[in-house]
Amino acid sequence: MSSPDLPRKAAPSRRRLIALAGVLLLSGLTTGCFRPMYANSTNEAGTGLQDQLRDVEVVFAQGRVSNEVRNDLIFALTGGAGNPVGAPYRLVLNITDNTSSVIIDPVSGLPEVEMITVDSKWQLFEAGNDKKPVTASNAFGKASIDSGYQRFARARAIRDAQNRASTVVAETIRSQLAVYFTNKGSIGAAAGSATITDPSSPIIGTPTSAPPKS
Repeated sequence: MSSPDLPRKAAPSRRRLIALAGVLLLSGLTTGCFRPMYANSTNEAGTGLQDQLRDVEVVFAQGRVSNEVRNDLIFALTGGAGNPVGAPYRLVLNITDNTSSVIIDPVSGLPEVEMITVDSKWQLFEAGNDKKPVTASNAFGKASIDSGYQRFARARAIRDAQNRASTVVAETIRSQLAVYFTNKGSIGAAAGSATITDPSSPIIGTPTSAPPKS
């Protein structure tokens, strides 16, 4: 009595192989189409992205939370070098914060979990021109706390949550500025590489005179 044949692995179908080859081909074609945002790209003047971020002076903002966002943003932009004086750009912050109840104790009616939100509207100006910003946006950060029933402990928890949310806001603004300077450098490089044609010379592919009528 012969032993039964062992099960064989199913060979991959031709359609599956073709699909896999298509995916590999597409990934190879698009490999050079993406550039990391934090790569040290340069603008048309040859200035790197990190240097451009260091050229932003963050204007003083009133209030503890506003000052927390400002300090975190200065550190994020300069890496700890400090706020530049006489920089080519000035960034103006408008910070608001609020506290809202997320979970409320059904017996006592007091909040158990609260959400702290820090919201920032910012504008970037060129130095010497505070009338029209070159770019503007907003950013926000959130942090939650367990409220508890001790007043001083809750006050300290809110302060810590505001600090955490301020750090998120600062990192978000840094990312938004990095996108702006990256796009600005890409547009400048594209404009610099364009060929200017003498208006008096004929355009290639365009007839210089109308064809004779039959």
